[in-house]
Amino acid sequence: MKVLIYTVVCLVAAFPSAWAKEEQKKSDAYKMNDVVVTTTQTENTLLETSSNISVITGADLEAMDTKNIADAIKKIPGVYFTNASGLEPKLSLRGTHIGMSGGALVLLNGVPMTMGEFGYTDFESIPVDNIERIEVVKGPMSALYGGDSARGVINITTKRSGETINGKLSATIGSYNDQRYSVLTYGSKGKFDYNLNLKKREQDGYRDNTSLDNYYCNGEIGYWLSEATRIGVYLNITDKERVLAKKLTKEERDNDPRQATDYSETENTDIIIGLNLETKKSLFDLKTTLYYKNRDKKFENYLNATSTPYRKNMDEDVYGIRSIVTYKQPLFNKKNRLSLGFDYDYDKSDLKTIKAASRTAGIPYTVLDPKKTGDFSRKELGLFLQEEIFLFDNLTLTAGLRYDYFEFDNDADYDFSNGGEYKYDKKPDYDKWNPRVSLNYRPLDNLSVYGSYARSYRAPNIYDYYASGSYSSRNAYTLKPETFTQYEAGIRYAFAQWLNIDTVIFHIEIEDMLDSAYDESGKYMGKQNIGESEIKGFELALSGMPVDWFSYKIAYTYTDARYTDDILAKQDRTTTVTIKDNRLTKTSYNKLNIDFNTRLYKWKEYKLLWYVNLMAQDEFQMDKTNTDCYPGYALVNTKLRLEHKSYEAFVAVDNVLDKDYDGYAYRSYGANYYYPAAGATVSAGIAYKF
Repeated sequence: MKVLIYTVVCLVAAFPSAWAKEEQKKSDAYKMNDVVVTTTQTENTLLETSSNISVITGADLEAMDTKNIADAIKKIPGVYFTNASGLEPKLSLRGTHIGMSGGALVLLNGVPMTMGEFGYTDFESIPVDNIERIEVVKGPMSALYGGDSARGVINITTKRSGETINGKLSATIGSYNDQRYSVLTYGSKGKFDYNLNLKKREQDGYRDNTSLDNYYCNGEIGYWLSEATRIGVYLNITDKERVLAKKLTKEERDNDPRQATDYSETENTDIIIGLNLETKKSLFDLKTTLYYKNRDKKFENYLNATSTPYRKNMDEDVYGIRSIVTYKQPLFNKKNRLSLGFDYDYDKSDLKTIKAASRTAGIPYTVLDPKKTGDFSRKELGLFLQEEIFLFDNLTLTAGLRYDYFEFDNDADYDFSNGGEYKYDKKPDYDKWNPRVSLNYRPLDNLSVYGSYARSYRAPNIYDYYASGSYSSRNAYTLKPETFTQYEAGIRYAFAQWLNIDTVIFHIEIEDMLDSAYDESGKYMGKQNIGESEIKGFELALSGMPVDWFSYKIAYTYTDARYTDDILAKQDRTTTVTIKDNRLTKTSYNKLNIDFNTRLYKWKEYKLLWYVNLMAQDEFQMDKTNTDCYPGYALVNTKLRLEHKSYEAFVAVDNVLDKDYDGYAYRSYGANYYYPAAGATVSAGIAYKF
């Protein structure tokens, strides 16, 4: 790792600045002058940004055969990807997604997309056709965005256009009954702008009798009150039905990887409404987002009764507001931006869980589970302040501080105090201060060096509280937030059209980590704040366009993630061991992604484009005790696209080499379990553009 970092630093220093500036003038094709907003909630170019950030454009999404945004995000440095069912992807930024809890905060047009008892984001509910841009910041961002952003921020904006009308009609078919149909229109008329995307996606899973059947409606309409002020209403409706397969043992997988010994079935409808007000004046900028979210969900588990079947019904309502105002007046004759803001989020879930009377498939659900039934709510209020001062033309200091107060109400039907015998806090509350400091220095117009420090928290979710209720009451503990502290330093160098360098080193410390706890005898003690862990690594992104018909992107990640406390875990049914200095699960040391985009042929208004992707990662640990590793593997994906201004057609192949691998694999109590992934799959599509 040190050798690689030293090599990059030497490369940056090796070129004389005069030649570098001359090369910069030859082309503006490199992307480092793109404006981004996620790291500070103010507009800066990539070279001015004092934190890691990766950008995925709508054109990038079109080049790939992207079924959901996770397919694209997993290709940037520092992102780890699992897909146990093949139909429900999960992302972990810098390996921070630990346990059954949410990952990064996902914002769509300013509205948080996190929902449910685990705090997950459903990436399948965000149609890719309507996306203009995705910005990804890895690591703690609570100083601006609150507790849900301790593991990073994924900020998505949808399409807008100055043209009267734009649009696209598309249809895709592929392996395993893959069917995708989409209608997209966006444009403007007078003071109004709009976008609307209607989509249906249907697919059979790789595993027997699994499936996905989704309908989407996603759109926004905006009205310009003046040249500087816009108000917009956003709507996202998703109706989903999916049948997913359970894990396989090694013997079952070897015998038939497509079989499914048991299933879960989920039906849910999500409605998300956002109201945005944006104004940009010479004195200040203002952005306010109001939102409402509703989820109506039915979940049935263990339909074949390999464990006791149960049904869970959830009705969730979320109300929130996010607001920030930025004053843009000089301070001591220095360019200056002072931002103040607040967030409020209220999440209320009505949950009812009913089990079958025995481990028998098909019998009615008749036994109420009071521990997992009741009304559960979470409130969060955040106030923040951020100062960006340009000390010199090429040196910017950013400092921020945020205060958060949050409380839970765990009104389960079960009395965890057992009539007052145990002390149980059903309404825990906490407050947190989260600072962030960063510095960006630009010795050349096309070179920047930055460093940052940030501290964040992640509060327990609804599931954490009710699932650990019996254990926390009997053992006299109350779950508290995890704390994330990150240090990072990076270099961005737009050397020439054919070479852009973006590299960063980082160190993350996690305190009071939430995970399964055991005592010295091996007895399970519920989910607790079990101790500390440490994640450190290096990320390198190279990109460029050597000639006008060829471009490339290379993303490399090195991550060393370890437990750093005396934590106990079960190696098998009878053996308990300490896992201090063991590696965290699901996080490989090395990960590499390479994208090539080539224009094979051009004639009049026709272009034949070829996209090739290589993804490789080495082994990762399958459990906390580090007794077995999942081997590394490499995948090749490709897409051939014929493009015209009015239509396009494509053929794509994923896993070209038909690699046998798993979307997810883990080890529990001495046994390995697998979720096999599909081999080579083919899809083809056509589209009409207007």
